[in-house]
Amino acid sequence: MTARTRKQNRILTAILTILSAVLIALAALTAGANRRAKSEENPAPPVGNRITDKAAEPSVPDRIPGNGKKTGELAEDAGLKVPETEKLDERLKPAPGKDAGAAEDASAAPAAVPVSADPGDSLPVFVLPLENAAAVKSCSLSVPVFSATMNDYRIHAGVDFAAVPGTPVLAAASGEIVSCFKDPMMGYTVVLAHDGGAVTRYKGLSEETAEIAKIGDKVTAGQIIGATGETALVESAEENHLHFELAVDGKNVDPADYIEFASLSDLYED
Repeated sequence: MTARTRKQNRILTAILTILSAVLIALAALTAGANRRAKSEENPAPPVGNRITDKAAEPSVPDRIPGNGKKTGELAEDAGLKVPETEKLDERLKPAPGKDAGAAEDASAAPAAVPVSADPGDSLPVFVLPLENAAAVKSCSLSVPVFSATMNDYRIHAGVDFAAVPGTPVLAAASGEIVSCFKDPMMGYTVVLAHDGGAVTRYKGLSEETAEIAKIGDKVTAGQIIGATGETALVESAEENHLHFELAVDGKNVDPADYIEFASLSDLYED
């Protein structure tokens, strides 16, 4: 092989090396562009604790399926007390000495819930979280039940008590308010800790609850801690109600095992 031929081979090798490097760089740029385009087509869901505007919320039916009557009418027929709006304004005002401007922000992250100050404490006697409360949906911790909002079957961790929006919500037992926040799915929520490792949760409350419930407040059984609302998006297709949960030693239990109450279906069957 002549010197001229060897020189030509070296030139061709150098050209091929340069071309390979260019092709690799183009491939990397193309892959990056494709990843960015895919990311823009499928943006990540918004992060936060914000409930969508009321106009965007699913509509809330004003009638209970199967009987053609509004929840308020059913409550009156069953002898349940439906609070008057004029009286609620006075009952829902913050207690004297409370500074409404310094109210705890309901959208704050929930505080840690102590299991029990003293494991030796016995459970308190629980009362209904609403006056003359009647259940419209029972607790089901092991068997999925139908969700009219989500159109599927799922566990129901509490009891739904029929209530027109604005009905005063009562502490089910004496204890301390350990959390008050806005849950993205279940709306305004208040959490109370009680003796014996018991915890009660009140969900789907109104925005005014933020002016009533203050973290650290000591409350007695039957004391007003908020008002019912329509903020539980995941249960918005159900009749108006309070979603009430009870846990003992960190585990959800059926409130019906600790509190006696009637259900609207039982009242109308009778």
